[in-house]
Amino acid sequence: MARTKPLPVVLLPGLDGSADLFARFLAVATGALDLRRVPYPRHRFLGYAELEELVRSQLPRGEPFAILGESFGGPLALRVAARRPEGLAAVILVATFHRRPANAVIARAAPLAPAFFRLPLPPHVVRLLLAGGDAPRDLVEEVREAVRPVPARVMAARAHEALAVDASDELRRCPVPLLFLGGKRDRLLRSTIPAEIRAIQPRVEVRLLDTPHLVLQRRPEEAMGIVEEFLARAT
Repeated sequence: MARTKPLPVVLLPGLDGSADLFARFLAVATGALDLRRVPYPRHRFLGYAELEELVRSQLPRGEPFAILGESFGGPLALRVAARRPEGLAAVILVATFHRRPANAVIARAAPLAPAFFRLPLPPHVVRLLLAGGDAPRDLVEEVREAVRPVPARVMAARAHEALAVDASDELRRCPVPLLFLGGKRDRLLRSTIPAEIRAIQPRVEVRLLDTPHLVLQRRPEEAMGIVEEFLARAT
């Protein structure tokens, strides 16, 4: 039966927590999906357990819906899904992880996070780790603006939370169709994560685009097409 109204999709953002970086993805929406951003508190750190309660309180009621977790938001999406909320139809993981997200070099630098986040995010770091060396200047500035208002202590605490999380069991227990959408040129995350996710949850559909970490921002139209097509099949 054809869907009579757009499917709600709850969007969980990355480390900045603002959900502002979904703007380019939202700009190419076709109307097939009802995309709903759920930002995290800007000036107060909440761990994954507290964020899970925040997200659960904002889930659609009385209708099917999907959850999309980007980067830091991926383990959060898995935690929510493992609780089997009524109406959940699918989960999309974008450039994210279930455990041990960072490559070895970045993981070793983790103790420097509080000092690092006290300074404005340098454009070359945005390009190196997130947006790619060929990223347009306006995207680099969008990333810097999303991070700028968030206190350094909050950013550092979220980074520590991400490095310590293990959502392997939640991934294994995911009760609905699952899509992993990642970037082939992602320098932030470990390259083995998609294979590890598939080993834990064989039902996952893995799609990798020729992008750096910011998949939805660098290839929004292609990403939107993949997400819409997956959800049309899954729901």
